[in-house]
Amino acid sequence: MDYEREGKEHDEQESKGSPDDVVILLKTLIEVELAQTELLARMSRKLDTAICVLEHISKNTCEALNEAHEQTELREALIECRDTCAPPPPTALACCETPPAKHIAPPAPCEPDPLKRPCKYEPCTPGEEEGGTAVSLTGSAPPQRVFGAPYPPVDRSGPPPEDHANEYPARRVPQGPFRGFIVPGQAIKPLDINSVGGGGGSGDNPDPVVFGKYTNYGKVAAPLSAVAADVSGAESGSVVMATGNWYGAYSTDAGATFTTVDPTAIFDNTADGGFCCDQIVQYVPSIDRFIWLMQFSSGANGKNRLRIASASPETVASSKCTSWTYWDLTSDALGVVTTAADAALAKPIHWMDYPNMSVGNKFLYLSVDNVGSGGATPPTGGRIVVRVSLSDIAAGGTINFGYTDWSKAGIAYGGHVTQNTGDEAYWAGNRNNSTLQVFNWNEGSGSYSWRDVGVNNWPNGTITSTATDGNDWLAFGNGFPAFGVIGATRRGNEVWFAWTASNGTGATGGFNFANANIQVVKLDPANNYNRIDQLAIWNTDYAFAYPALATNDQNEVGIALGWGGKTFNANSAVGILGDFVVWYPELSDASTTRWGDYITARQASPQTSLFAGFGFAIFQQTAPATGVRFDPFYILFGRNSILNPGGGSGGIK
Repeated sequence: MDYEREGKEHDEQESKGSPDDVVILLKTLIEVELAQTELLARMSRKLDTAICVLEHISKNTCEALNEAHEQTELREALIECRDTCAPPPPTALACCETPPAKHIAPPAPCEPDPLKRPCKYEPCTPGEEEGGTAVSLTGSAPPQRVFGAPYPPVDRSGPPPEDHANEYPARRVPQGPFRGFIVPGQAIKPLDINSVGGGGGSGDNPDPVVFGKYTNYGKVAAPLSAVAADVSGAESGSVVMATGNWYGAYSTDAGATFTTVDPTAIFDNTADGGFCCDQIVQYVPSIDRFIWLMQFSSGANGKNRLRIASASPETVASSKCTSWTYWDLTSDALGVVTTAADAALAKPIHWMDYPNMSVGNKFLYLSVDNVGSGGATPPTGGRIVVRVSLSDIAAGGTINFGYTDWSKAGIAYGGHVTQNTGDEAYWAGNRNNSTLQVFNWNEGSGSYSWRDVGVNNWPNGTITSTATDGNDWLAFGNGFPAFGVIGATRRGNEVWFAWTASNGTGATGGFNFANANIQVVKLDPANNYNRIDQLAIWNTDYAFAYPALATNDQNEVGIALGWGGKTFNANSAVGILGDFVVWYPELSDASTTRWGDYITARQASPQTSLFAGFGFAIFQQTAPATGVRFDPFYILFGRNSILNPGGGSGGIK
C-alpha cells in the first residue's frame, strides 16, 4: 500500500475542505456580512439623529436671523416716523393716525414695507423616527354578575351582522432602507399528525412532537360558524374553554367532548350594537380564573365596548359556563372618541375591533384597534394596549386599568401583545419592510416606550395564495391584518415577533420566496433590542400565514398557523419552532376568500411543558345546507418525553 500517496491525497482533501466545512464557512461569511450591514444601518440611524440635531440648530439660527432683521426694520421705521410726523407719535403704530402739524401737504401714509425675511427655513427630509415615551392613561370599571343564561338568544337566521368589522384595511408597509438579505433556512413541511406511529412525531428529532388530545368539536347539525372562524381557547386540566366567531364552548373532561353555549343568552346583549363577534379566552393560573373577552358592535352613536368576564374552572363546570363576573371597557373609557359626524356615517370610524389578550405576572393585557381609517395615509387609527390588575379581577370588585394612547401607535395597527409576557409587555408594527417599531411596558412603570429596530428586508407585496378549489384564501388577509405583527411571545429574555409576508424578494438580489410566508424575528431587549435571529416559515409549494406564538416552561416556542395552496385548500397546523415541520389534524375540503381571523397557541396548564392549540378546518356543507362551515378543533401537543415519560411513543389519547 502506497501510504505516502494516500497521505498526500488526504492532505490535499484537507486543504480543499469537506463540503460541510464549505457550508460552515459560507454561513460564517453570511453572518459577518449581516453583522456589518446591521452596524452600517445603526451608523446610518445615528447620522440621521445628528442630521436632526443640526436641522434644529439650522432652524433656530434662521429664526434668530429673521428676528434680528425684523428688529432692525422696526427701528428704522420708528426713526422715519419721528422725522416725518409732528408731533412725534407715542408709538410707531400711531404714526399714520396722527395728522402732520407743519407740512403744507400731508406726507404719504407712514406704512412700513412688509417685512422681508432674509432667511427661509427649508427642513431636510426627516430620517426614521427612533422612538419615544408616554405616560399611560387610567380608568376604572364596576363589576356586574350573571348566572343561569337568563337572556333570550339573538336570532341569527338572517345575514350575519358582521357590521363593518375589519373592513378598514391595515396600513400598507412601504419599502425600507436595505439592511440585509433573508437567509431562508430549511423549508417547513406540513405533516399529518397520524403520519408517524399513530401519534405524530418526526424521525428526524430524537424527542419528536406528539399529541395528547385531538377533538373536532364542530361537527354538529348546525355549523357553529359560517362566516369566519376566529378560534381562541385555553385549558386548565380537566376544564377547557374555546370560542369562535359567534359561540362559546367548554369541556369538563379534558377536551374529549365539548358543549357549546350562546354568549347572547349568558350576557346582557342590549349595550351598544350588541355582541359581535371577536372573542378571546385565556386561563390565568396565578388567580385560577378563565378570562373571556368579548367585543360588541358599535351602536347608533358609533360607540362600542369590550367585555371582560371572569370565572374559576370549578365555576365554569358547575354552572355549565353561565356564571360570570364581568366588566365593560367602553370606547369612551379608552380614548376612542366618536364625533357626531362619525356616528352619522353608514360605517362609522373610530370604534374598537380585533382584540387580543395575554397574561403577565401581575396584569391581564388586552390589545385592540381604534379602527379609524386604518388604511389611510397617514393612518388615523392605532393600537391600544390595556392592562388590568389581576388582583382586582380575582377580588371581583371594581377594576382599575391603565391604557396607551392609540394615536401614538398607528404603526402597530392590528398587532398583538406578547404571550407569556412576565414582568414586561411588548408589541410591534412594521414601519417599513426593514424596520420594526417595538413598544414595551414594564409592570413596575406607569410609562411605556417605543423605538425602531432594524430587520432584514422581507417581501411586502400582495399577500395571496390560490387553494385547490380556486379561492384565494388570503384575499381578505391581504387587506387585514395584512403585515400586522400578530404573533408575539417572550422566551426568557428574548422577544419573538411574527407576521405574514408576501411571496417575492425583500430587496433586489434577495431570496425569492415562491409563496406567502411567515417572518419570525427574535430580539434582545436587554441589549439595545439587538436582533438575535430572523427566520422564515416557508415552502416552495405552500403558503403560510396567520402566526400565533406561545412559550412553554421548557423555553420552547409553539406556533399555530394557517397553510395551503397548490394541491391543498386552507388548513390549520401546529408545531414547535426549530423542528422544520408543522402538524395538521385534518384537511379542509373547501376554502373561502376569508381565512381567519384568529387561531391560537397557548401554554397548557397545569402541564406547562405542553401547548394547547385551537384551529379549524373548512368543509362544504351538504344538502339541504349550502355554503361552508368552519369546524373548530382543540389539540394538546408537546415533546414525546413529556407526554410519554416512561418511554415509547404514544398515540392520540
